[in-house]
Amino acid sequence: MLNVGIIGCGGIARAHCEAIACLDNVQVTAVADLFEAPRRHYMDTYGIPKEYSSHTELLQDDDIDAVAVVLGHQLHHRLTVDSLNAGKHVLVEKPMALSLEQCDDMIAAADANDRKLMVGLSQHFYGTSLAAKAILDSGELGPLITAVCYMSKNWGHRGRRPQYRSRYHGGGMWLSNGVHVVDRLTWVMASQAMSVSASIGTRAHYQASDDSATAFIRYKNGLAGVAVSVGFADGMPDYSCQVICANGTLRFSQHGERYVRVGKGDQWEDRPFEDPAAEMKYEWKSFVDAIEQNIEPPTHGAYGRHVMEILFAAEQSAITSEEVVLESGLDWTTQTSGSPVTIEHGWV
Repeated sequence: MLNVGIIGCGGIARAHCEAIACLDNVQVTAVADLFEAPRRHYMDTYGIPKEYSSHTELLQDDDIDAVAVVLGHQLHHRLTVDSLNAGKHVLVEKPMALSLEQCDDMIAAADANDRKLMVGLSQHFYGTSLAAKAILDSGELGPLITAVCYMSKNWGHRGRRPQYRSRYHGGGMWLSNGVHVVDRLTWVMASQAMSVSASIGTRAHYQASDDSATAFIRYKNGLAGVAVSVGFADGMPDYSCQVICANGTLRFSQHGERYVRVGKGDQWEDRPFEDPAAEMKYEWKSFVDAIEQNIEPPTHGAYGRHVMEILFAAEQSAITSEEVVLESGLDWTTQTSGSPVTIEHGWV
């Protein structure tokens, strides 16, 4: 049984606890948060036996094998490095960190301590995403030509915490939700990115971070796709991914209307997909499998870093109004860990 500690008792911790409750070989044994009220709420709701007022106290608990870092973006780097250095495996929420240097620190700490580091890029593990990717991988639709991924929704400015409205703290629509769009697009395109040309700005709200972005991303396989991430003040949300292949088209979405559809002969056909009891069930299953089987996690540190590299390059492009070649853009990134890899969700 894998014993997990949850660091941070905000709203997203609920999804992690519900996913863990769906699995037989993992359990939450402790929570850490500065405030007692949310700690007690999670303990009472999910039957968690232990609580700590800081992550440093939780990391001293030898019974805990792994932790989930689910606090603000600006805390991901420090909490992850501390946890890895304490000998814990880490599942850290997206976005991975606020700079590539921080990402490198996290990857180095995982390597130095022989621990697993996985980034919570949830788009890989939804039932709709898995079904859509299986269709693409099957070759049924032929070679992929291009894809456009959306996440446009109400930004919820009034209820959004200050750190998520400040780019200094890693906030804004692009880093908060654009990370999902870039991840999904990159996974679907089945390649590593080469360059980005983007327009990013604050157009619907008064805040110290962006609320809208459109990025044109070139990939090393010669293809290109578009990522759209908008946090509007009012409108109808769109969470879809639209893929055009040589012998058919594909559309899928997890939120709003949930579907997987294949287009052939000028008609759309709904395709079946699994809808697990908890959205993060397969995310946590993959993390636990990586630990138990000693394999590289599907959304591992190097992949999480690459997604951040795309996001940061897009911000640079928006400032300079020029296409930006990624630091790794002219070379292929290769695995250095020497670990076996999962055959279910691996990086492209």
